[in-house]
Amino acid sequence: MGTPARGGTLCPVCLRPAGSGRCHEHGPWEPHQLLTRDDRRRAAASPVRQPFEPRVQACPRCLGEVALGRLGFHCVEHGHSRDGHGPYRVDELLGPTAQREAALHRMRLARRTRARRDAQVIELQSLPWPDAARTARLLGGAAVIAATLAFLAR
Repeated sequence: MGTPARGGTLCPVCLRPAGSGRCHEHGPWEPHQLLTRDDRRRAAASPVRQPFEPRVQACPRCLGEVALGRLGFHCVEHGHSRDGHGPYRVDELLGPTAQREAALHRMRLARRTRARRDAQVIELQSLPWPDAARTARLLGGAAVIAATLAFLAR
């Protein structure tokens, strides 16, 4: 019913690759229901609201609210974007059980992404700079010793 999503290849529930529009665990999906890599990145970047309360029907790509339009159901948040979500028929929307499972997978993805990002951050501990007066005294003493050794070596 809708236009195919650009590059949509991921199952909307488990976020795994769905070759030929078919997920091994969740069955067949229409091309416009499949998540794109951008949808997956968006899911990883923004955590699912807690506690998760499923809607009666939700957008398969973002679990967002849907509204009835002329051609079918459109995602309220992404319906008019460059890569719009929808239109969907009623049987193409996610029900409460699928929403709970999808939210669980998205929370895990967000947690893994956050942990990976935090592990990559390297914190360099700054070393305290020595007191300027003490440094000047040490450099002065080293200069006197070097001058004395140079004088004695001659």
